[in-house]
Amino acid sequence: TMPGFGGVTGAGSLVLCTVLSFAHHSSALVGLRRPGARPTLQISPSVSPLRNTQVGELADVSDSWELDCYSRPVVADDGKKLWELLICDSSSNFRHVETIPANKVNSREVRNRVEEVIDKAPVRPREIRFFRKAMFNMLNIALGGVGVGIAAKPSRNTYALYQWIEERERDVYPGMKGFKPSLKQPAFLDIQTPEKMPDALRADQFAFVSLPISEILDGGVNGENVGVGRLCPVPDGLPEDGMLQGVLFLTKRAKELAMWVAGSELSHLKADLKRRELVMEVGMSTSYLTAKLNDMQRIEAQAFEAGKANLSGLHFVCVQEDPEDDDVAGFWLLREVNM
Repeated sequence: TMPGFGGVTGAGSLVLCTVLSFAHHSSALVGLRRPGARPTLQISPSVSPLRNTQVGELADVSDSWELDCYSRPVVADDGKKLWELLICDSSSNFRHVETIPANKVNSREVRNRVEEVIDKAPVRPREIRFFRKAMFNMLNIALGGVGVGIAAKPSRNTYALYQWIEERERDVYPGMKGFKPSLKQPAFLDIQTPEKMPDALRADQFAFVSLPISEILDGGVNGENVGVGRLCPVPDGLPEDGMLQGVLFLTKRAKELAMWVAGSELSHLKADLKRRELVMEVGMSTSYLTAKLNDMQRIEAQAFEAGKANLSGLHFVCVQEDPEDDDVAGFWLLREVNM
């Protein structure tokens, strides 16, 4: 059982800054397995037509899938940019990649190819997430008809896919004939004014907190003790003595709030230091203003963002009714990725 947020000492304790409230201030001490490391799945570099499926631990293949259909920084043999369809499950135990001719990138073609993958996959998906705003129309149409009971979800909650794309950009594309770094699409900065936070997402208090990353790496926090939360894949090479930054939300409606967050396609939290705002990012492109930051909160938010940067964007959100509770309503390990 995961230790609660109250009265915890030792390696499992969270370091808690001042609990920050919209109405008043108080203070408290807060206490908080990564699943087995995913197999290394290698795809042979090639610019010729490619279709490759890799399956790791069959028992661990998830029915939650993630998909990307996009051009890569490689010029194919026909002189056009290489387009790939990438499909993986959220545990990275199932990965499928295939090239698509540039002149066949359309919703019907993608739907047919996805349906073929589903027919041959060891586990049928119940949902397929996709994150690229530029591809929304095509993918929403393509995935909207792939099968009964399969939900298409526009969402940035595609951490396994991010990690796989990063691996391919680092290890695969540079080794391909026709690789051109200048073709890599720059990260799209969608600067927008955050929307008003829905009442269902409001908490009574929040606090910037931190947790030793070893609690994640060593399995102290795992899929069985995060309530209705979820753990994203952890990037390789993180410093074992690092501190994982997070935000704790306290509310008497903890269970209701946690359930709402679980269904919101929460992607990440970010602190806009210039605007002095704490922003919750959900779905494909929605931003909610969580709080305005005063001078002290801005200092803590700066440490929050610096800690994220030190751990490849990794951070967490936790929902709890009271800091003395033994259990959490929900714990989400998140990662901000610019892609």
